[in-house]
Amino acid sequence: MNKTVLLVNEWAAYEQQHPNADLEDFCRYYLTVQRSKREVAPNFAGGGVPPHPQSFLMKLIGFLCRASSLFYEKAFAHIPEIKQKEDFYLLNIILHKDESRKTEVIIAQMLGMTTGIDTLNRLLAAGLILERPDPTDKRAKLLSITEHGREVLGRCYVAAQKVNDAILSGLSDEDIRLCIQLLREVEARQSSLVLELLDQPIEAFYERMGIESSPSS
Repeated sequence: MNKTVLLVNEWAAYEQQHPNADLEDFCRYYLTVQRSKREVAPNFAGGGVPPHPQSFLMKLIGFLCRASSLFYEKAFAHIPEIKQKEDFYLLNIILHKDESRKTEVIIAQMLGMTTGIDTLNRLLAAGLILERPDPTDKRAKLLSITEHGREVLGRCYVAAQKVNDAILSGLSDEDIRLCIQLLREVEARQSSLVLELLDQPIEAFYERMGIESSPSS
């Protein structure tokens, strides 16, 4: 059958089942169906496949985060100024936030205060960042990156790109952009809420988002 006719028939069948869906919904559905035909083996390095799609997705994300964290540490081992991957994370935040208070930088990375302060002190001692009193609050300190910090961060970006290339090897640019499109909305919705409710129990997230508990995984 002609590929165009086949696609139109697929769209017609989908539209019949989902009359309120738009073309973007269909495209996302169609890509998902086609990719499912090329599904990987039922088990992967992160263990067995969970029974629910949400759990499966979170397990995949969790495994990739752990793998990338391990590779980041290996990549940064060749950069003597970076003792832990958190050094890179905080240095990157300080660069993009211009001058920020210590607590703002730590919370942005969702670190505990003790870990965050220790990391910032290490960056200060290495001459990667500077601090000065906040003119609006003498009890607070404002942080900024030094030229040496920028140079070190540049080397970190090169190392991090190698990790990205390794982790995402085999994915096309189109697939990567699709992942970004699908997850960017989730990230945008969660970013402010996570920081606001960082010290609250999980029930607080459910209440604020108005969702019901999912079945156990």
